[in-house]
Amino acid sequence: MTDETVVLTTKQVHPLSTEDETFLVFPGDAGPVSYFVGRNGSGKSRAGHALVKALGGRYLSTDRLLGLMNPTNYTWGAAPGKYTGPPLEDARALIERQSRELGIGTEMLLTLRDRPEVGLKVAAFMRTTLGRSIEFRENAGFFDPFVRTGGYEYSLLRDEGHGLRELTILLAAAYLTEWNVLVVDEPELHLHPSLARLWLAELSRECVRRGVRAVIITHEPSLLRPTSVDDLESVWHFRVGANASTVRSHIPVGAEARVTAALQENPHLLGQLAFAPRPVLVEGPHDVAALTAAMHRTKHPAVVAQTELVPCGSSGAVATWFEIGKSMGLDLKAVADLDAVFSADVQRTFDRTPDLERAYREELLAEPPAAHVALRPLIEAANKASIEPNERARARWLADLTGSSDGLVNRRDKLLGVWRDQGLWLHPQGTLEDVLGIEKGRGEPRAAASQPGPIDEVVDWFAYDLDPLGELGWLIQGTLERIANALTQAQGLDPEVVLHSPVGPSARSDARLVDVESLGNGRYKISMKAPTEFVGFYVEVDRDTAPSDIRLRWPDGNVVYP
Repeated sequence: MTDETVVLTTKQVHPLSTEDETFLVFPGDAGPVSYFVGRNGSGKSRAGHALVKALGGRYLSTDRLLGLMNPTNYTWGAAPGKYTGPPLEDARALIERQSRELGIGTEMLLTLRDRPEVGLKVAAFMRTTLGRSIEFRENAGFFDPFVRTGGYEYSLLRDEGHGLRELTILLAAAYLTEWNVLVVDEPELHLHPSLARLWLAELSRECVRRGVRAVIITHEPSLLRPTSVDDLESVWHFRVGANASTVRSHIPVGAEARVTAALQENPHLLGQLAFAPRPVLVEGPHDVAALTAAMHRTKHPAVVAQTELVPCGSSGAVATWFEIGKSMGLDLKAVADLDAVFSADVQRTFDRTPDLERAYREELLAEPPAAHVALRPLIEAANKASIEPNERARARWLADLTGSSDGLVNRRDKLLGVWRDQGLWLHPQGTLEDVLGIEKGRGEPRAAASQPGPIDEVVDWFAYDLDPLGELGWLIQGTLERIANALTQAQGLDPEVVLHSPVGPSARSDARLVDVESLGNGRYKISMKAPTEFVGFYVEVDRDTAPSDIRLRWPDGNVVYP
């Protein structure tokens, strides 16, 4: 395995950047397979290109099937062509150059003919996993593989869907021995997740056997299944506006064993955390069931789709992964039972939050500003009341405090409030079962959460607000300003004109979005009639209305923007 460490700069990954600082350090002792994960536009693919260029490896792009379908192109579109396969001799040099420069898979396909040992391995994998035979035929100077299944056969390139072509290229790349680093962008494209994982296992085996490395750029959570903290050294997290970093670099010192335990209990944990737009960390599967049911009942489907509930196993693990996620720059929240307030792990996590120092001092008069100091009066009161010195018993006592202990209730609520402001909700009722009004082990959380109750407060807190404006709203505001300006310009040209529909070059399409109503004296009401979410929203303008005074209003007349 090559031991060359590669340093990529910001400018190598983002060519338009004016900065030339270190963006990513890819160590020579990286494991056999590394993963680049993160949102679109964060630099994963460009980093993969730069890495291959630095190490002289091979790259398969998301466009790797280009050249394996060969449609007939027209100036207005494309139509299927009669594709006989890539040429075996003519244009071979061009195929090789384009394959390497663009990351397409044509050259990989030809290796099945040129390197029969590779072709045999691909054919064996196909028979084992799919029960299909593949033959690598030549047809009048072109390479034309055929697939046989049952009693019939067909062309891989003309008659098969993208999936099998995709798998053929990926397998050829895995078995080819002419690379020391292979970067594959989104191998999950067109593949069933189980097949993608099978291929990845085969690639990993080849990397270990030959002492080479591969990098997988992926958006597929099921491909990311680390089982120990050491595996996180090979997972690189990318985010817009920041340098790439390994997930391992975000693990707090001393938390290694807890992280490994959480990964082994929930193999999907990192995939859920890394790929969710808005992860919410919870303790266990009952939390997931109850909160999911409450979300489906109370929230817009878009909110549900963007929220991932991630079970971590315990309140201590919730705190650890909360700290990891915050260090990675993720937008996340956490929910746990009230006994977590007495957990040293939870206290330590939130004591490291700079914003809490002020809250501890000003709202809880804690000096030094730390959770255990803020809790001291509550702990002393629990001792005085002879409460057993364990987290569960003290949490039950804390939840049961009433108005007769105003000072203690006030301190409890303030402490829970400042932690809530930093992203952690602790159930003031005690446990999830207390929130749902069921007995532990004797009630079904999902069924209980299907009815309105205190669980809805939790969902309201962690679910992001579906802004009625959002990106769509801002675009609608701009569209209405444009339509209004066209009306006022038409009035300027003819002060006596009375308009009943949009005007200008886009009047026909604008008429699908809005109705125009004359209010008299040159004043108009422009009302939305599509899309559905904005039907009835409107603006009112006349010839003297300045663009800055065009205000989008709810149907009841209240101003929405600005």
